[in-house]
Amino acid sequence: MIKTSKIKFIQLWCICAIAFFLSSCKFTEPTIGNFNLQNFSPKNETKYILEVSVEVDNPNNYNIWLKKGDFDIIMGKQKMGHIKTIGKVTLKKNKRDNYTITGEATLDPGGALMGMILNGGTNKPVTIKGTIKGGVFIIGKKFDVEFSDKLPSMNFFGN
Repeated sequence: MIKTSKIKFIQLWCICAIAFFLSSCKFTEPTIGNFNLQNFSPKNETKYILEVSVEVDNPNNYNIWLKKGDFDIIMGKQKMGHIKTIGKVTLKKNKRDNYTITGEATLDPGGALMGMILNGGTNKPVTIKGTIKGGVFIIGKKFDVEFSDKLPSMNFFGN
């Protein structure tokens, strides 16, 4: 039978090893480049499924998974809608690449943003602001995300 002092020593050693492993991982935040709206289709009256292609540079020596994104769509100072991501995306280590992120957007069907999407874009910048959960292996944390770009000039409905 193992003595309780040996069990405590093993537990302490494991905690120290995990702490050393976690502290030795150098993390550099990935950078977000251009984004393009790839697909936009209605789910119901106020919800839409969208696919966005985002250029991301992951300078880390390990893959990073992203999931559970929760974002507001802001134009000027006004909130125009909300997006929740669907599924999981894995950013490849030491690579700049385009990734497709799928989400469910809630938009006002008569709102200004919906009109701009229907008519093929705008010169006004749209800000995406919120959080996304990212991680390595089983360790994850929420990250703040905020970026602005002009709404892509694409006309999905043939208007």
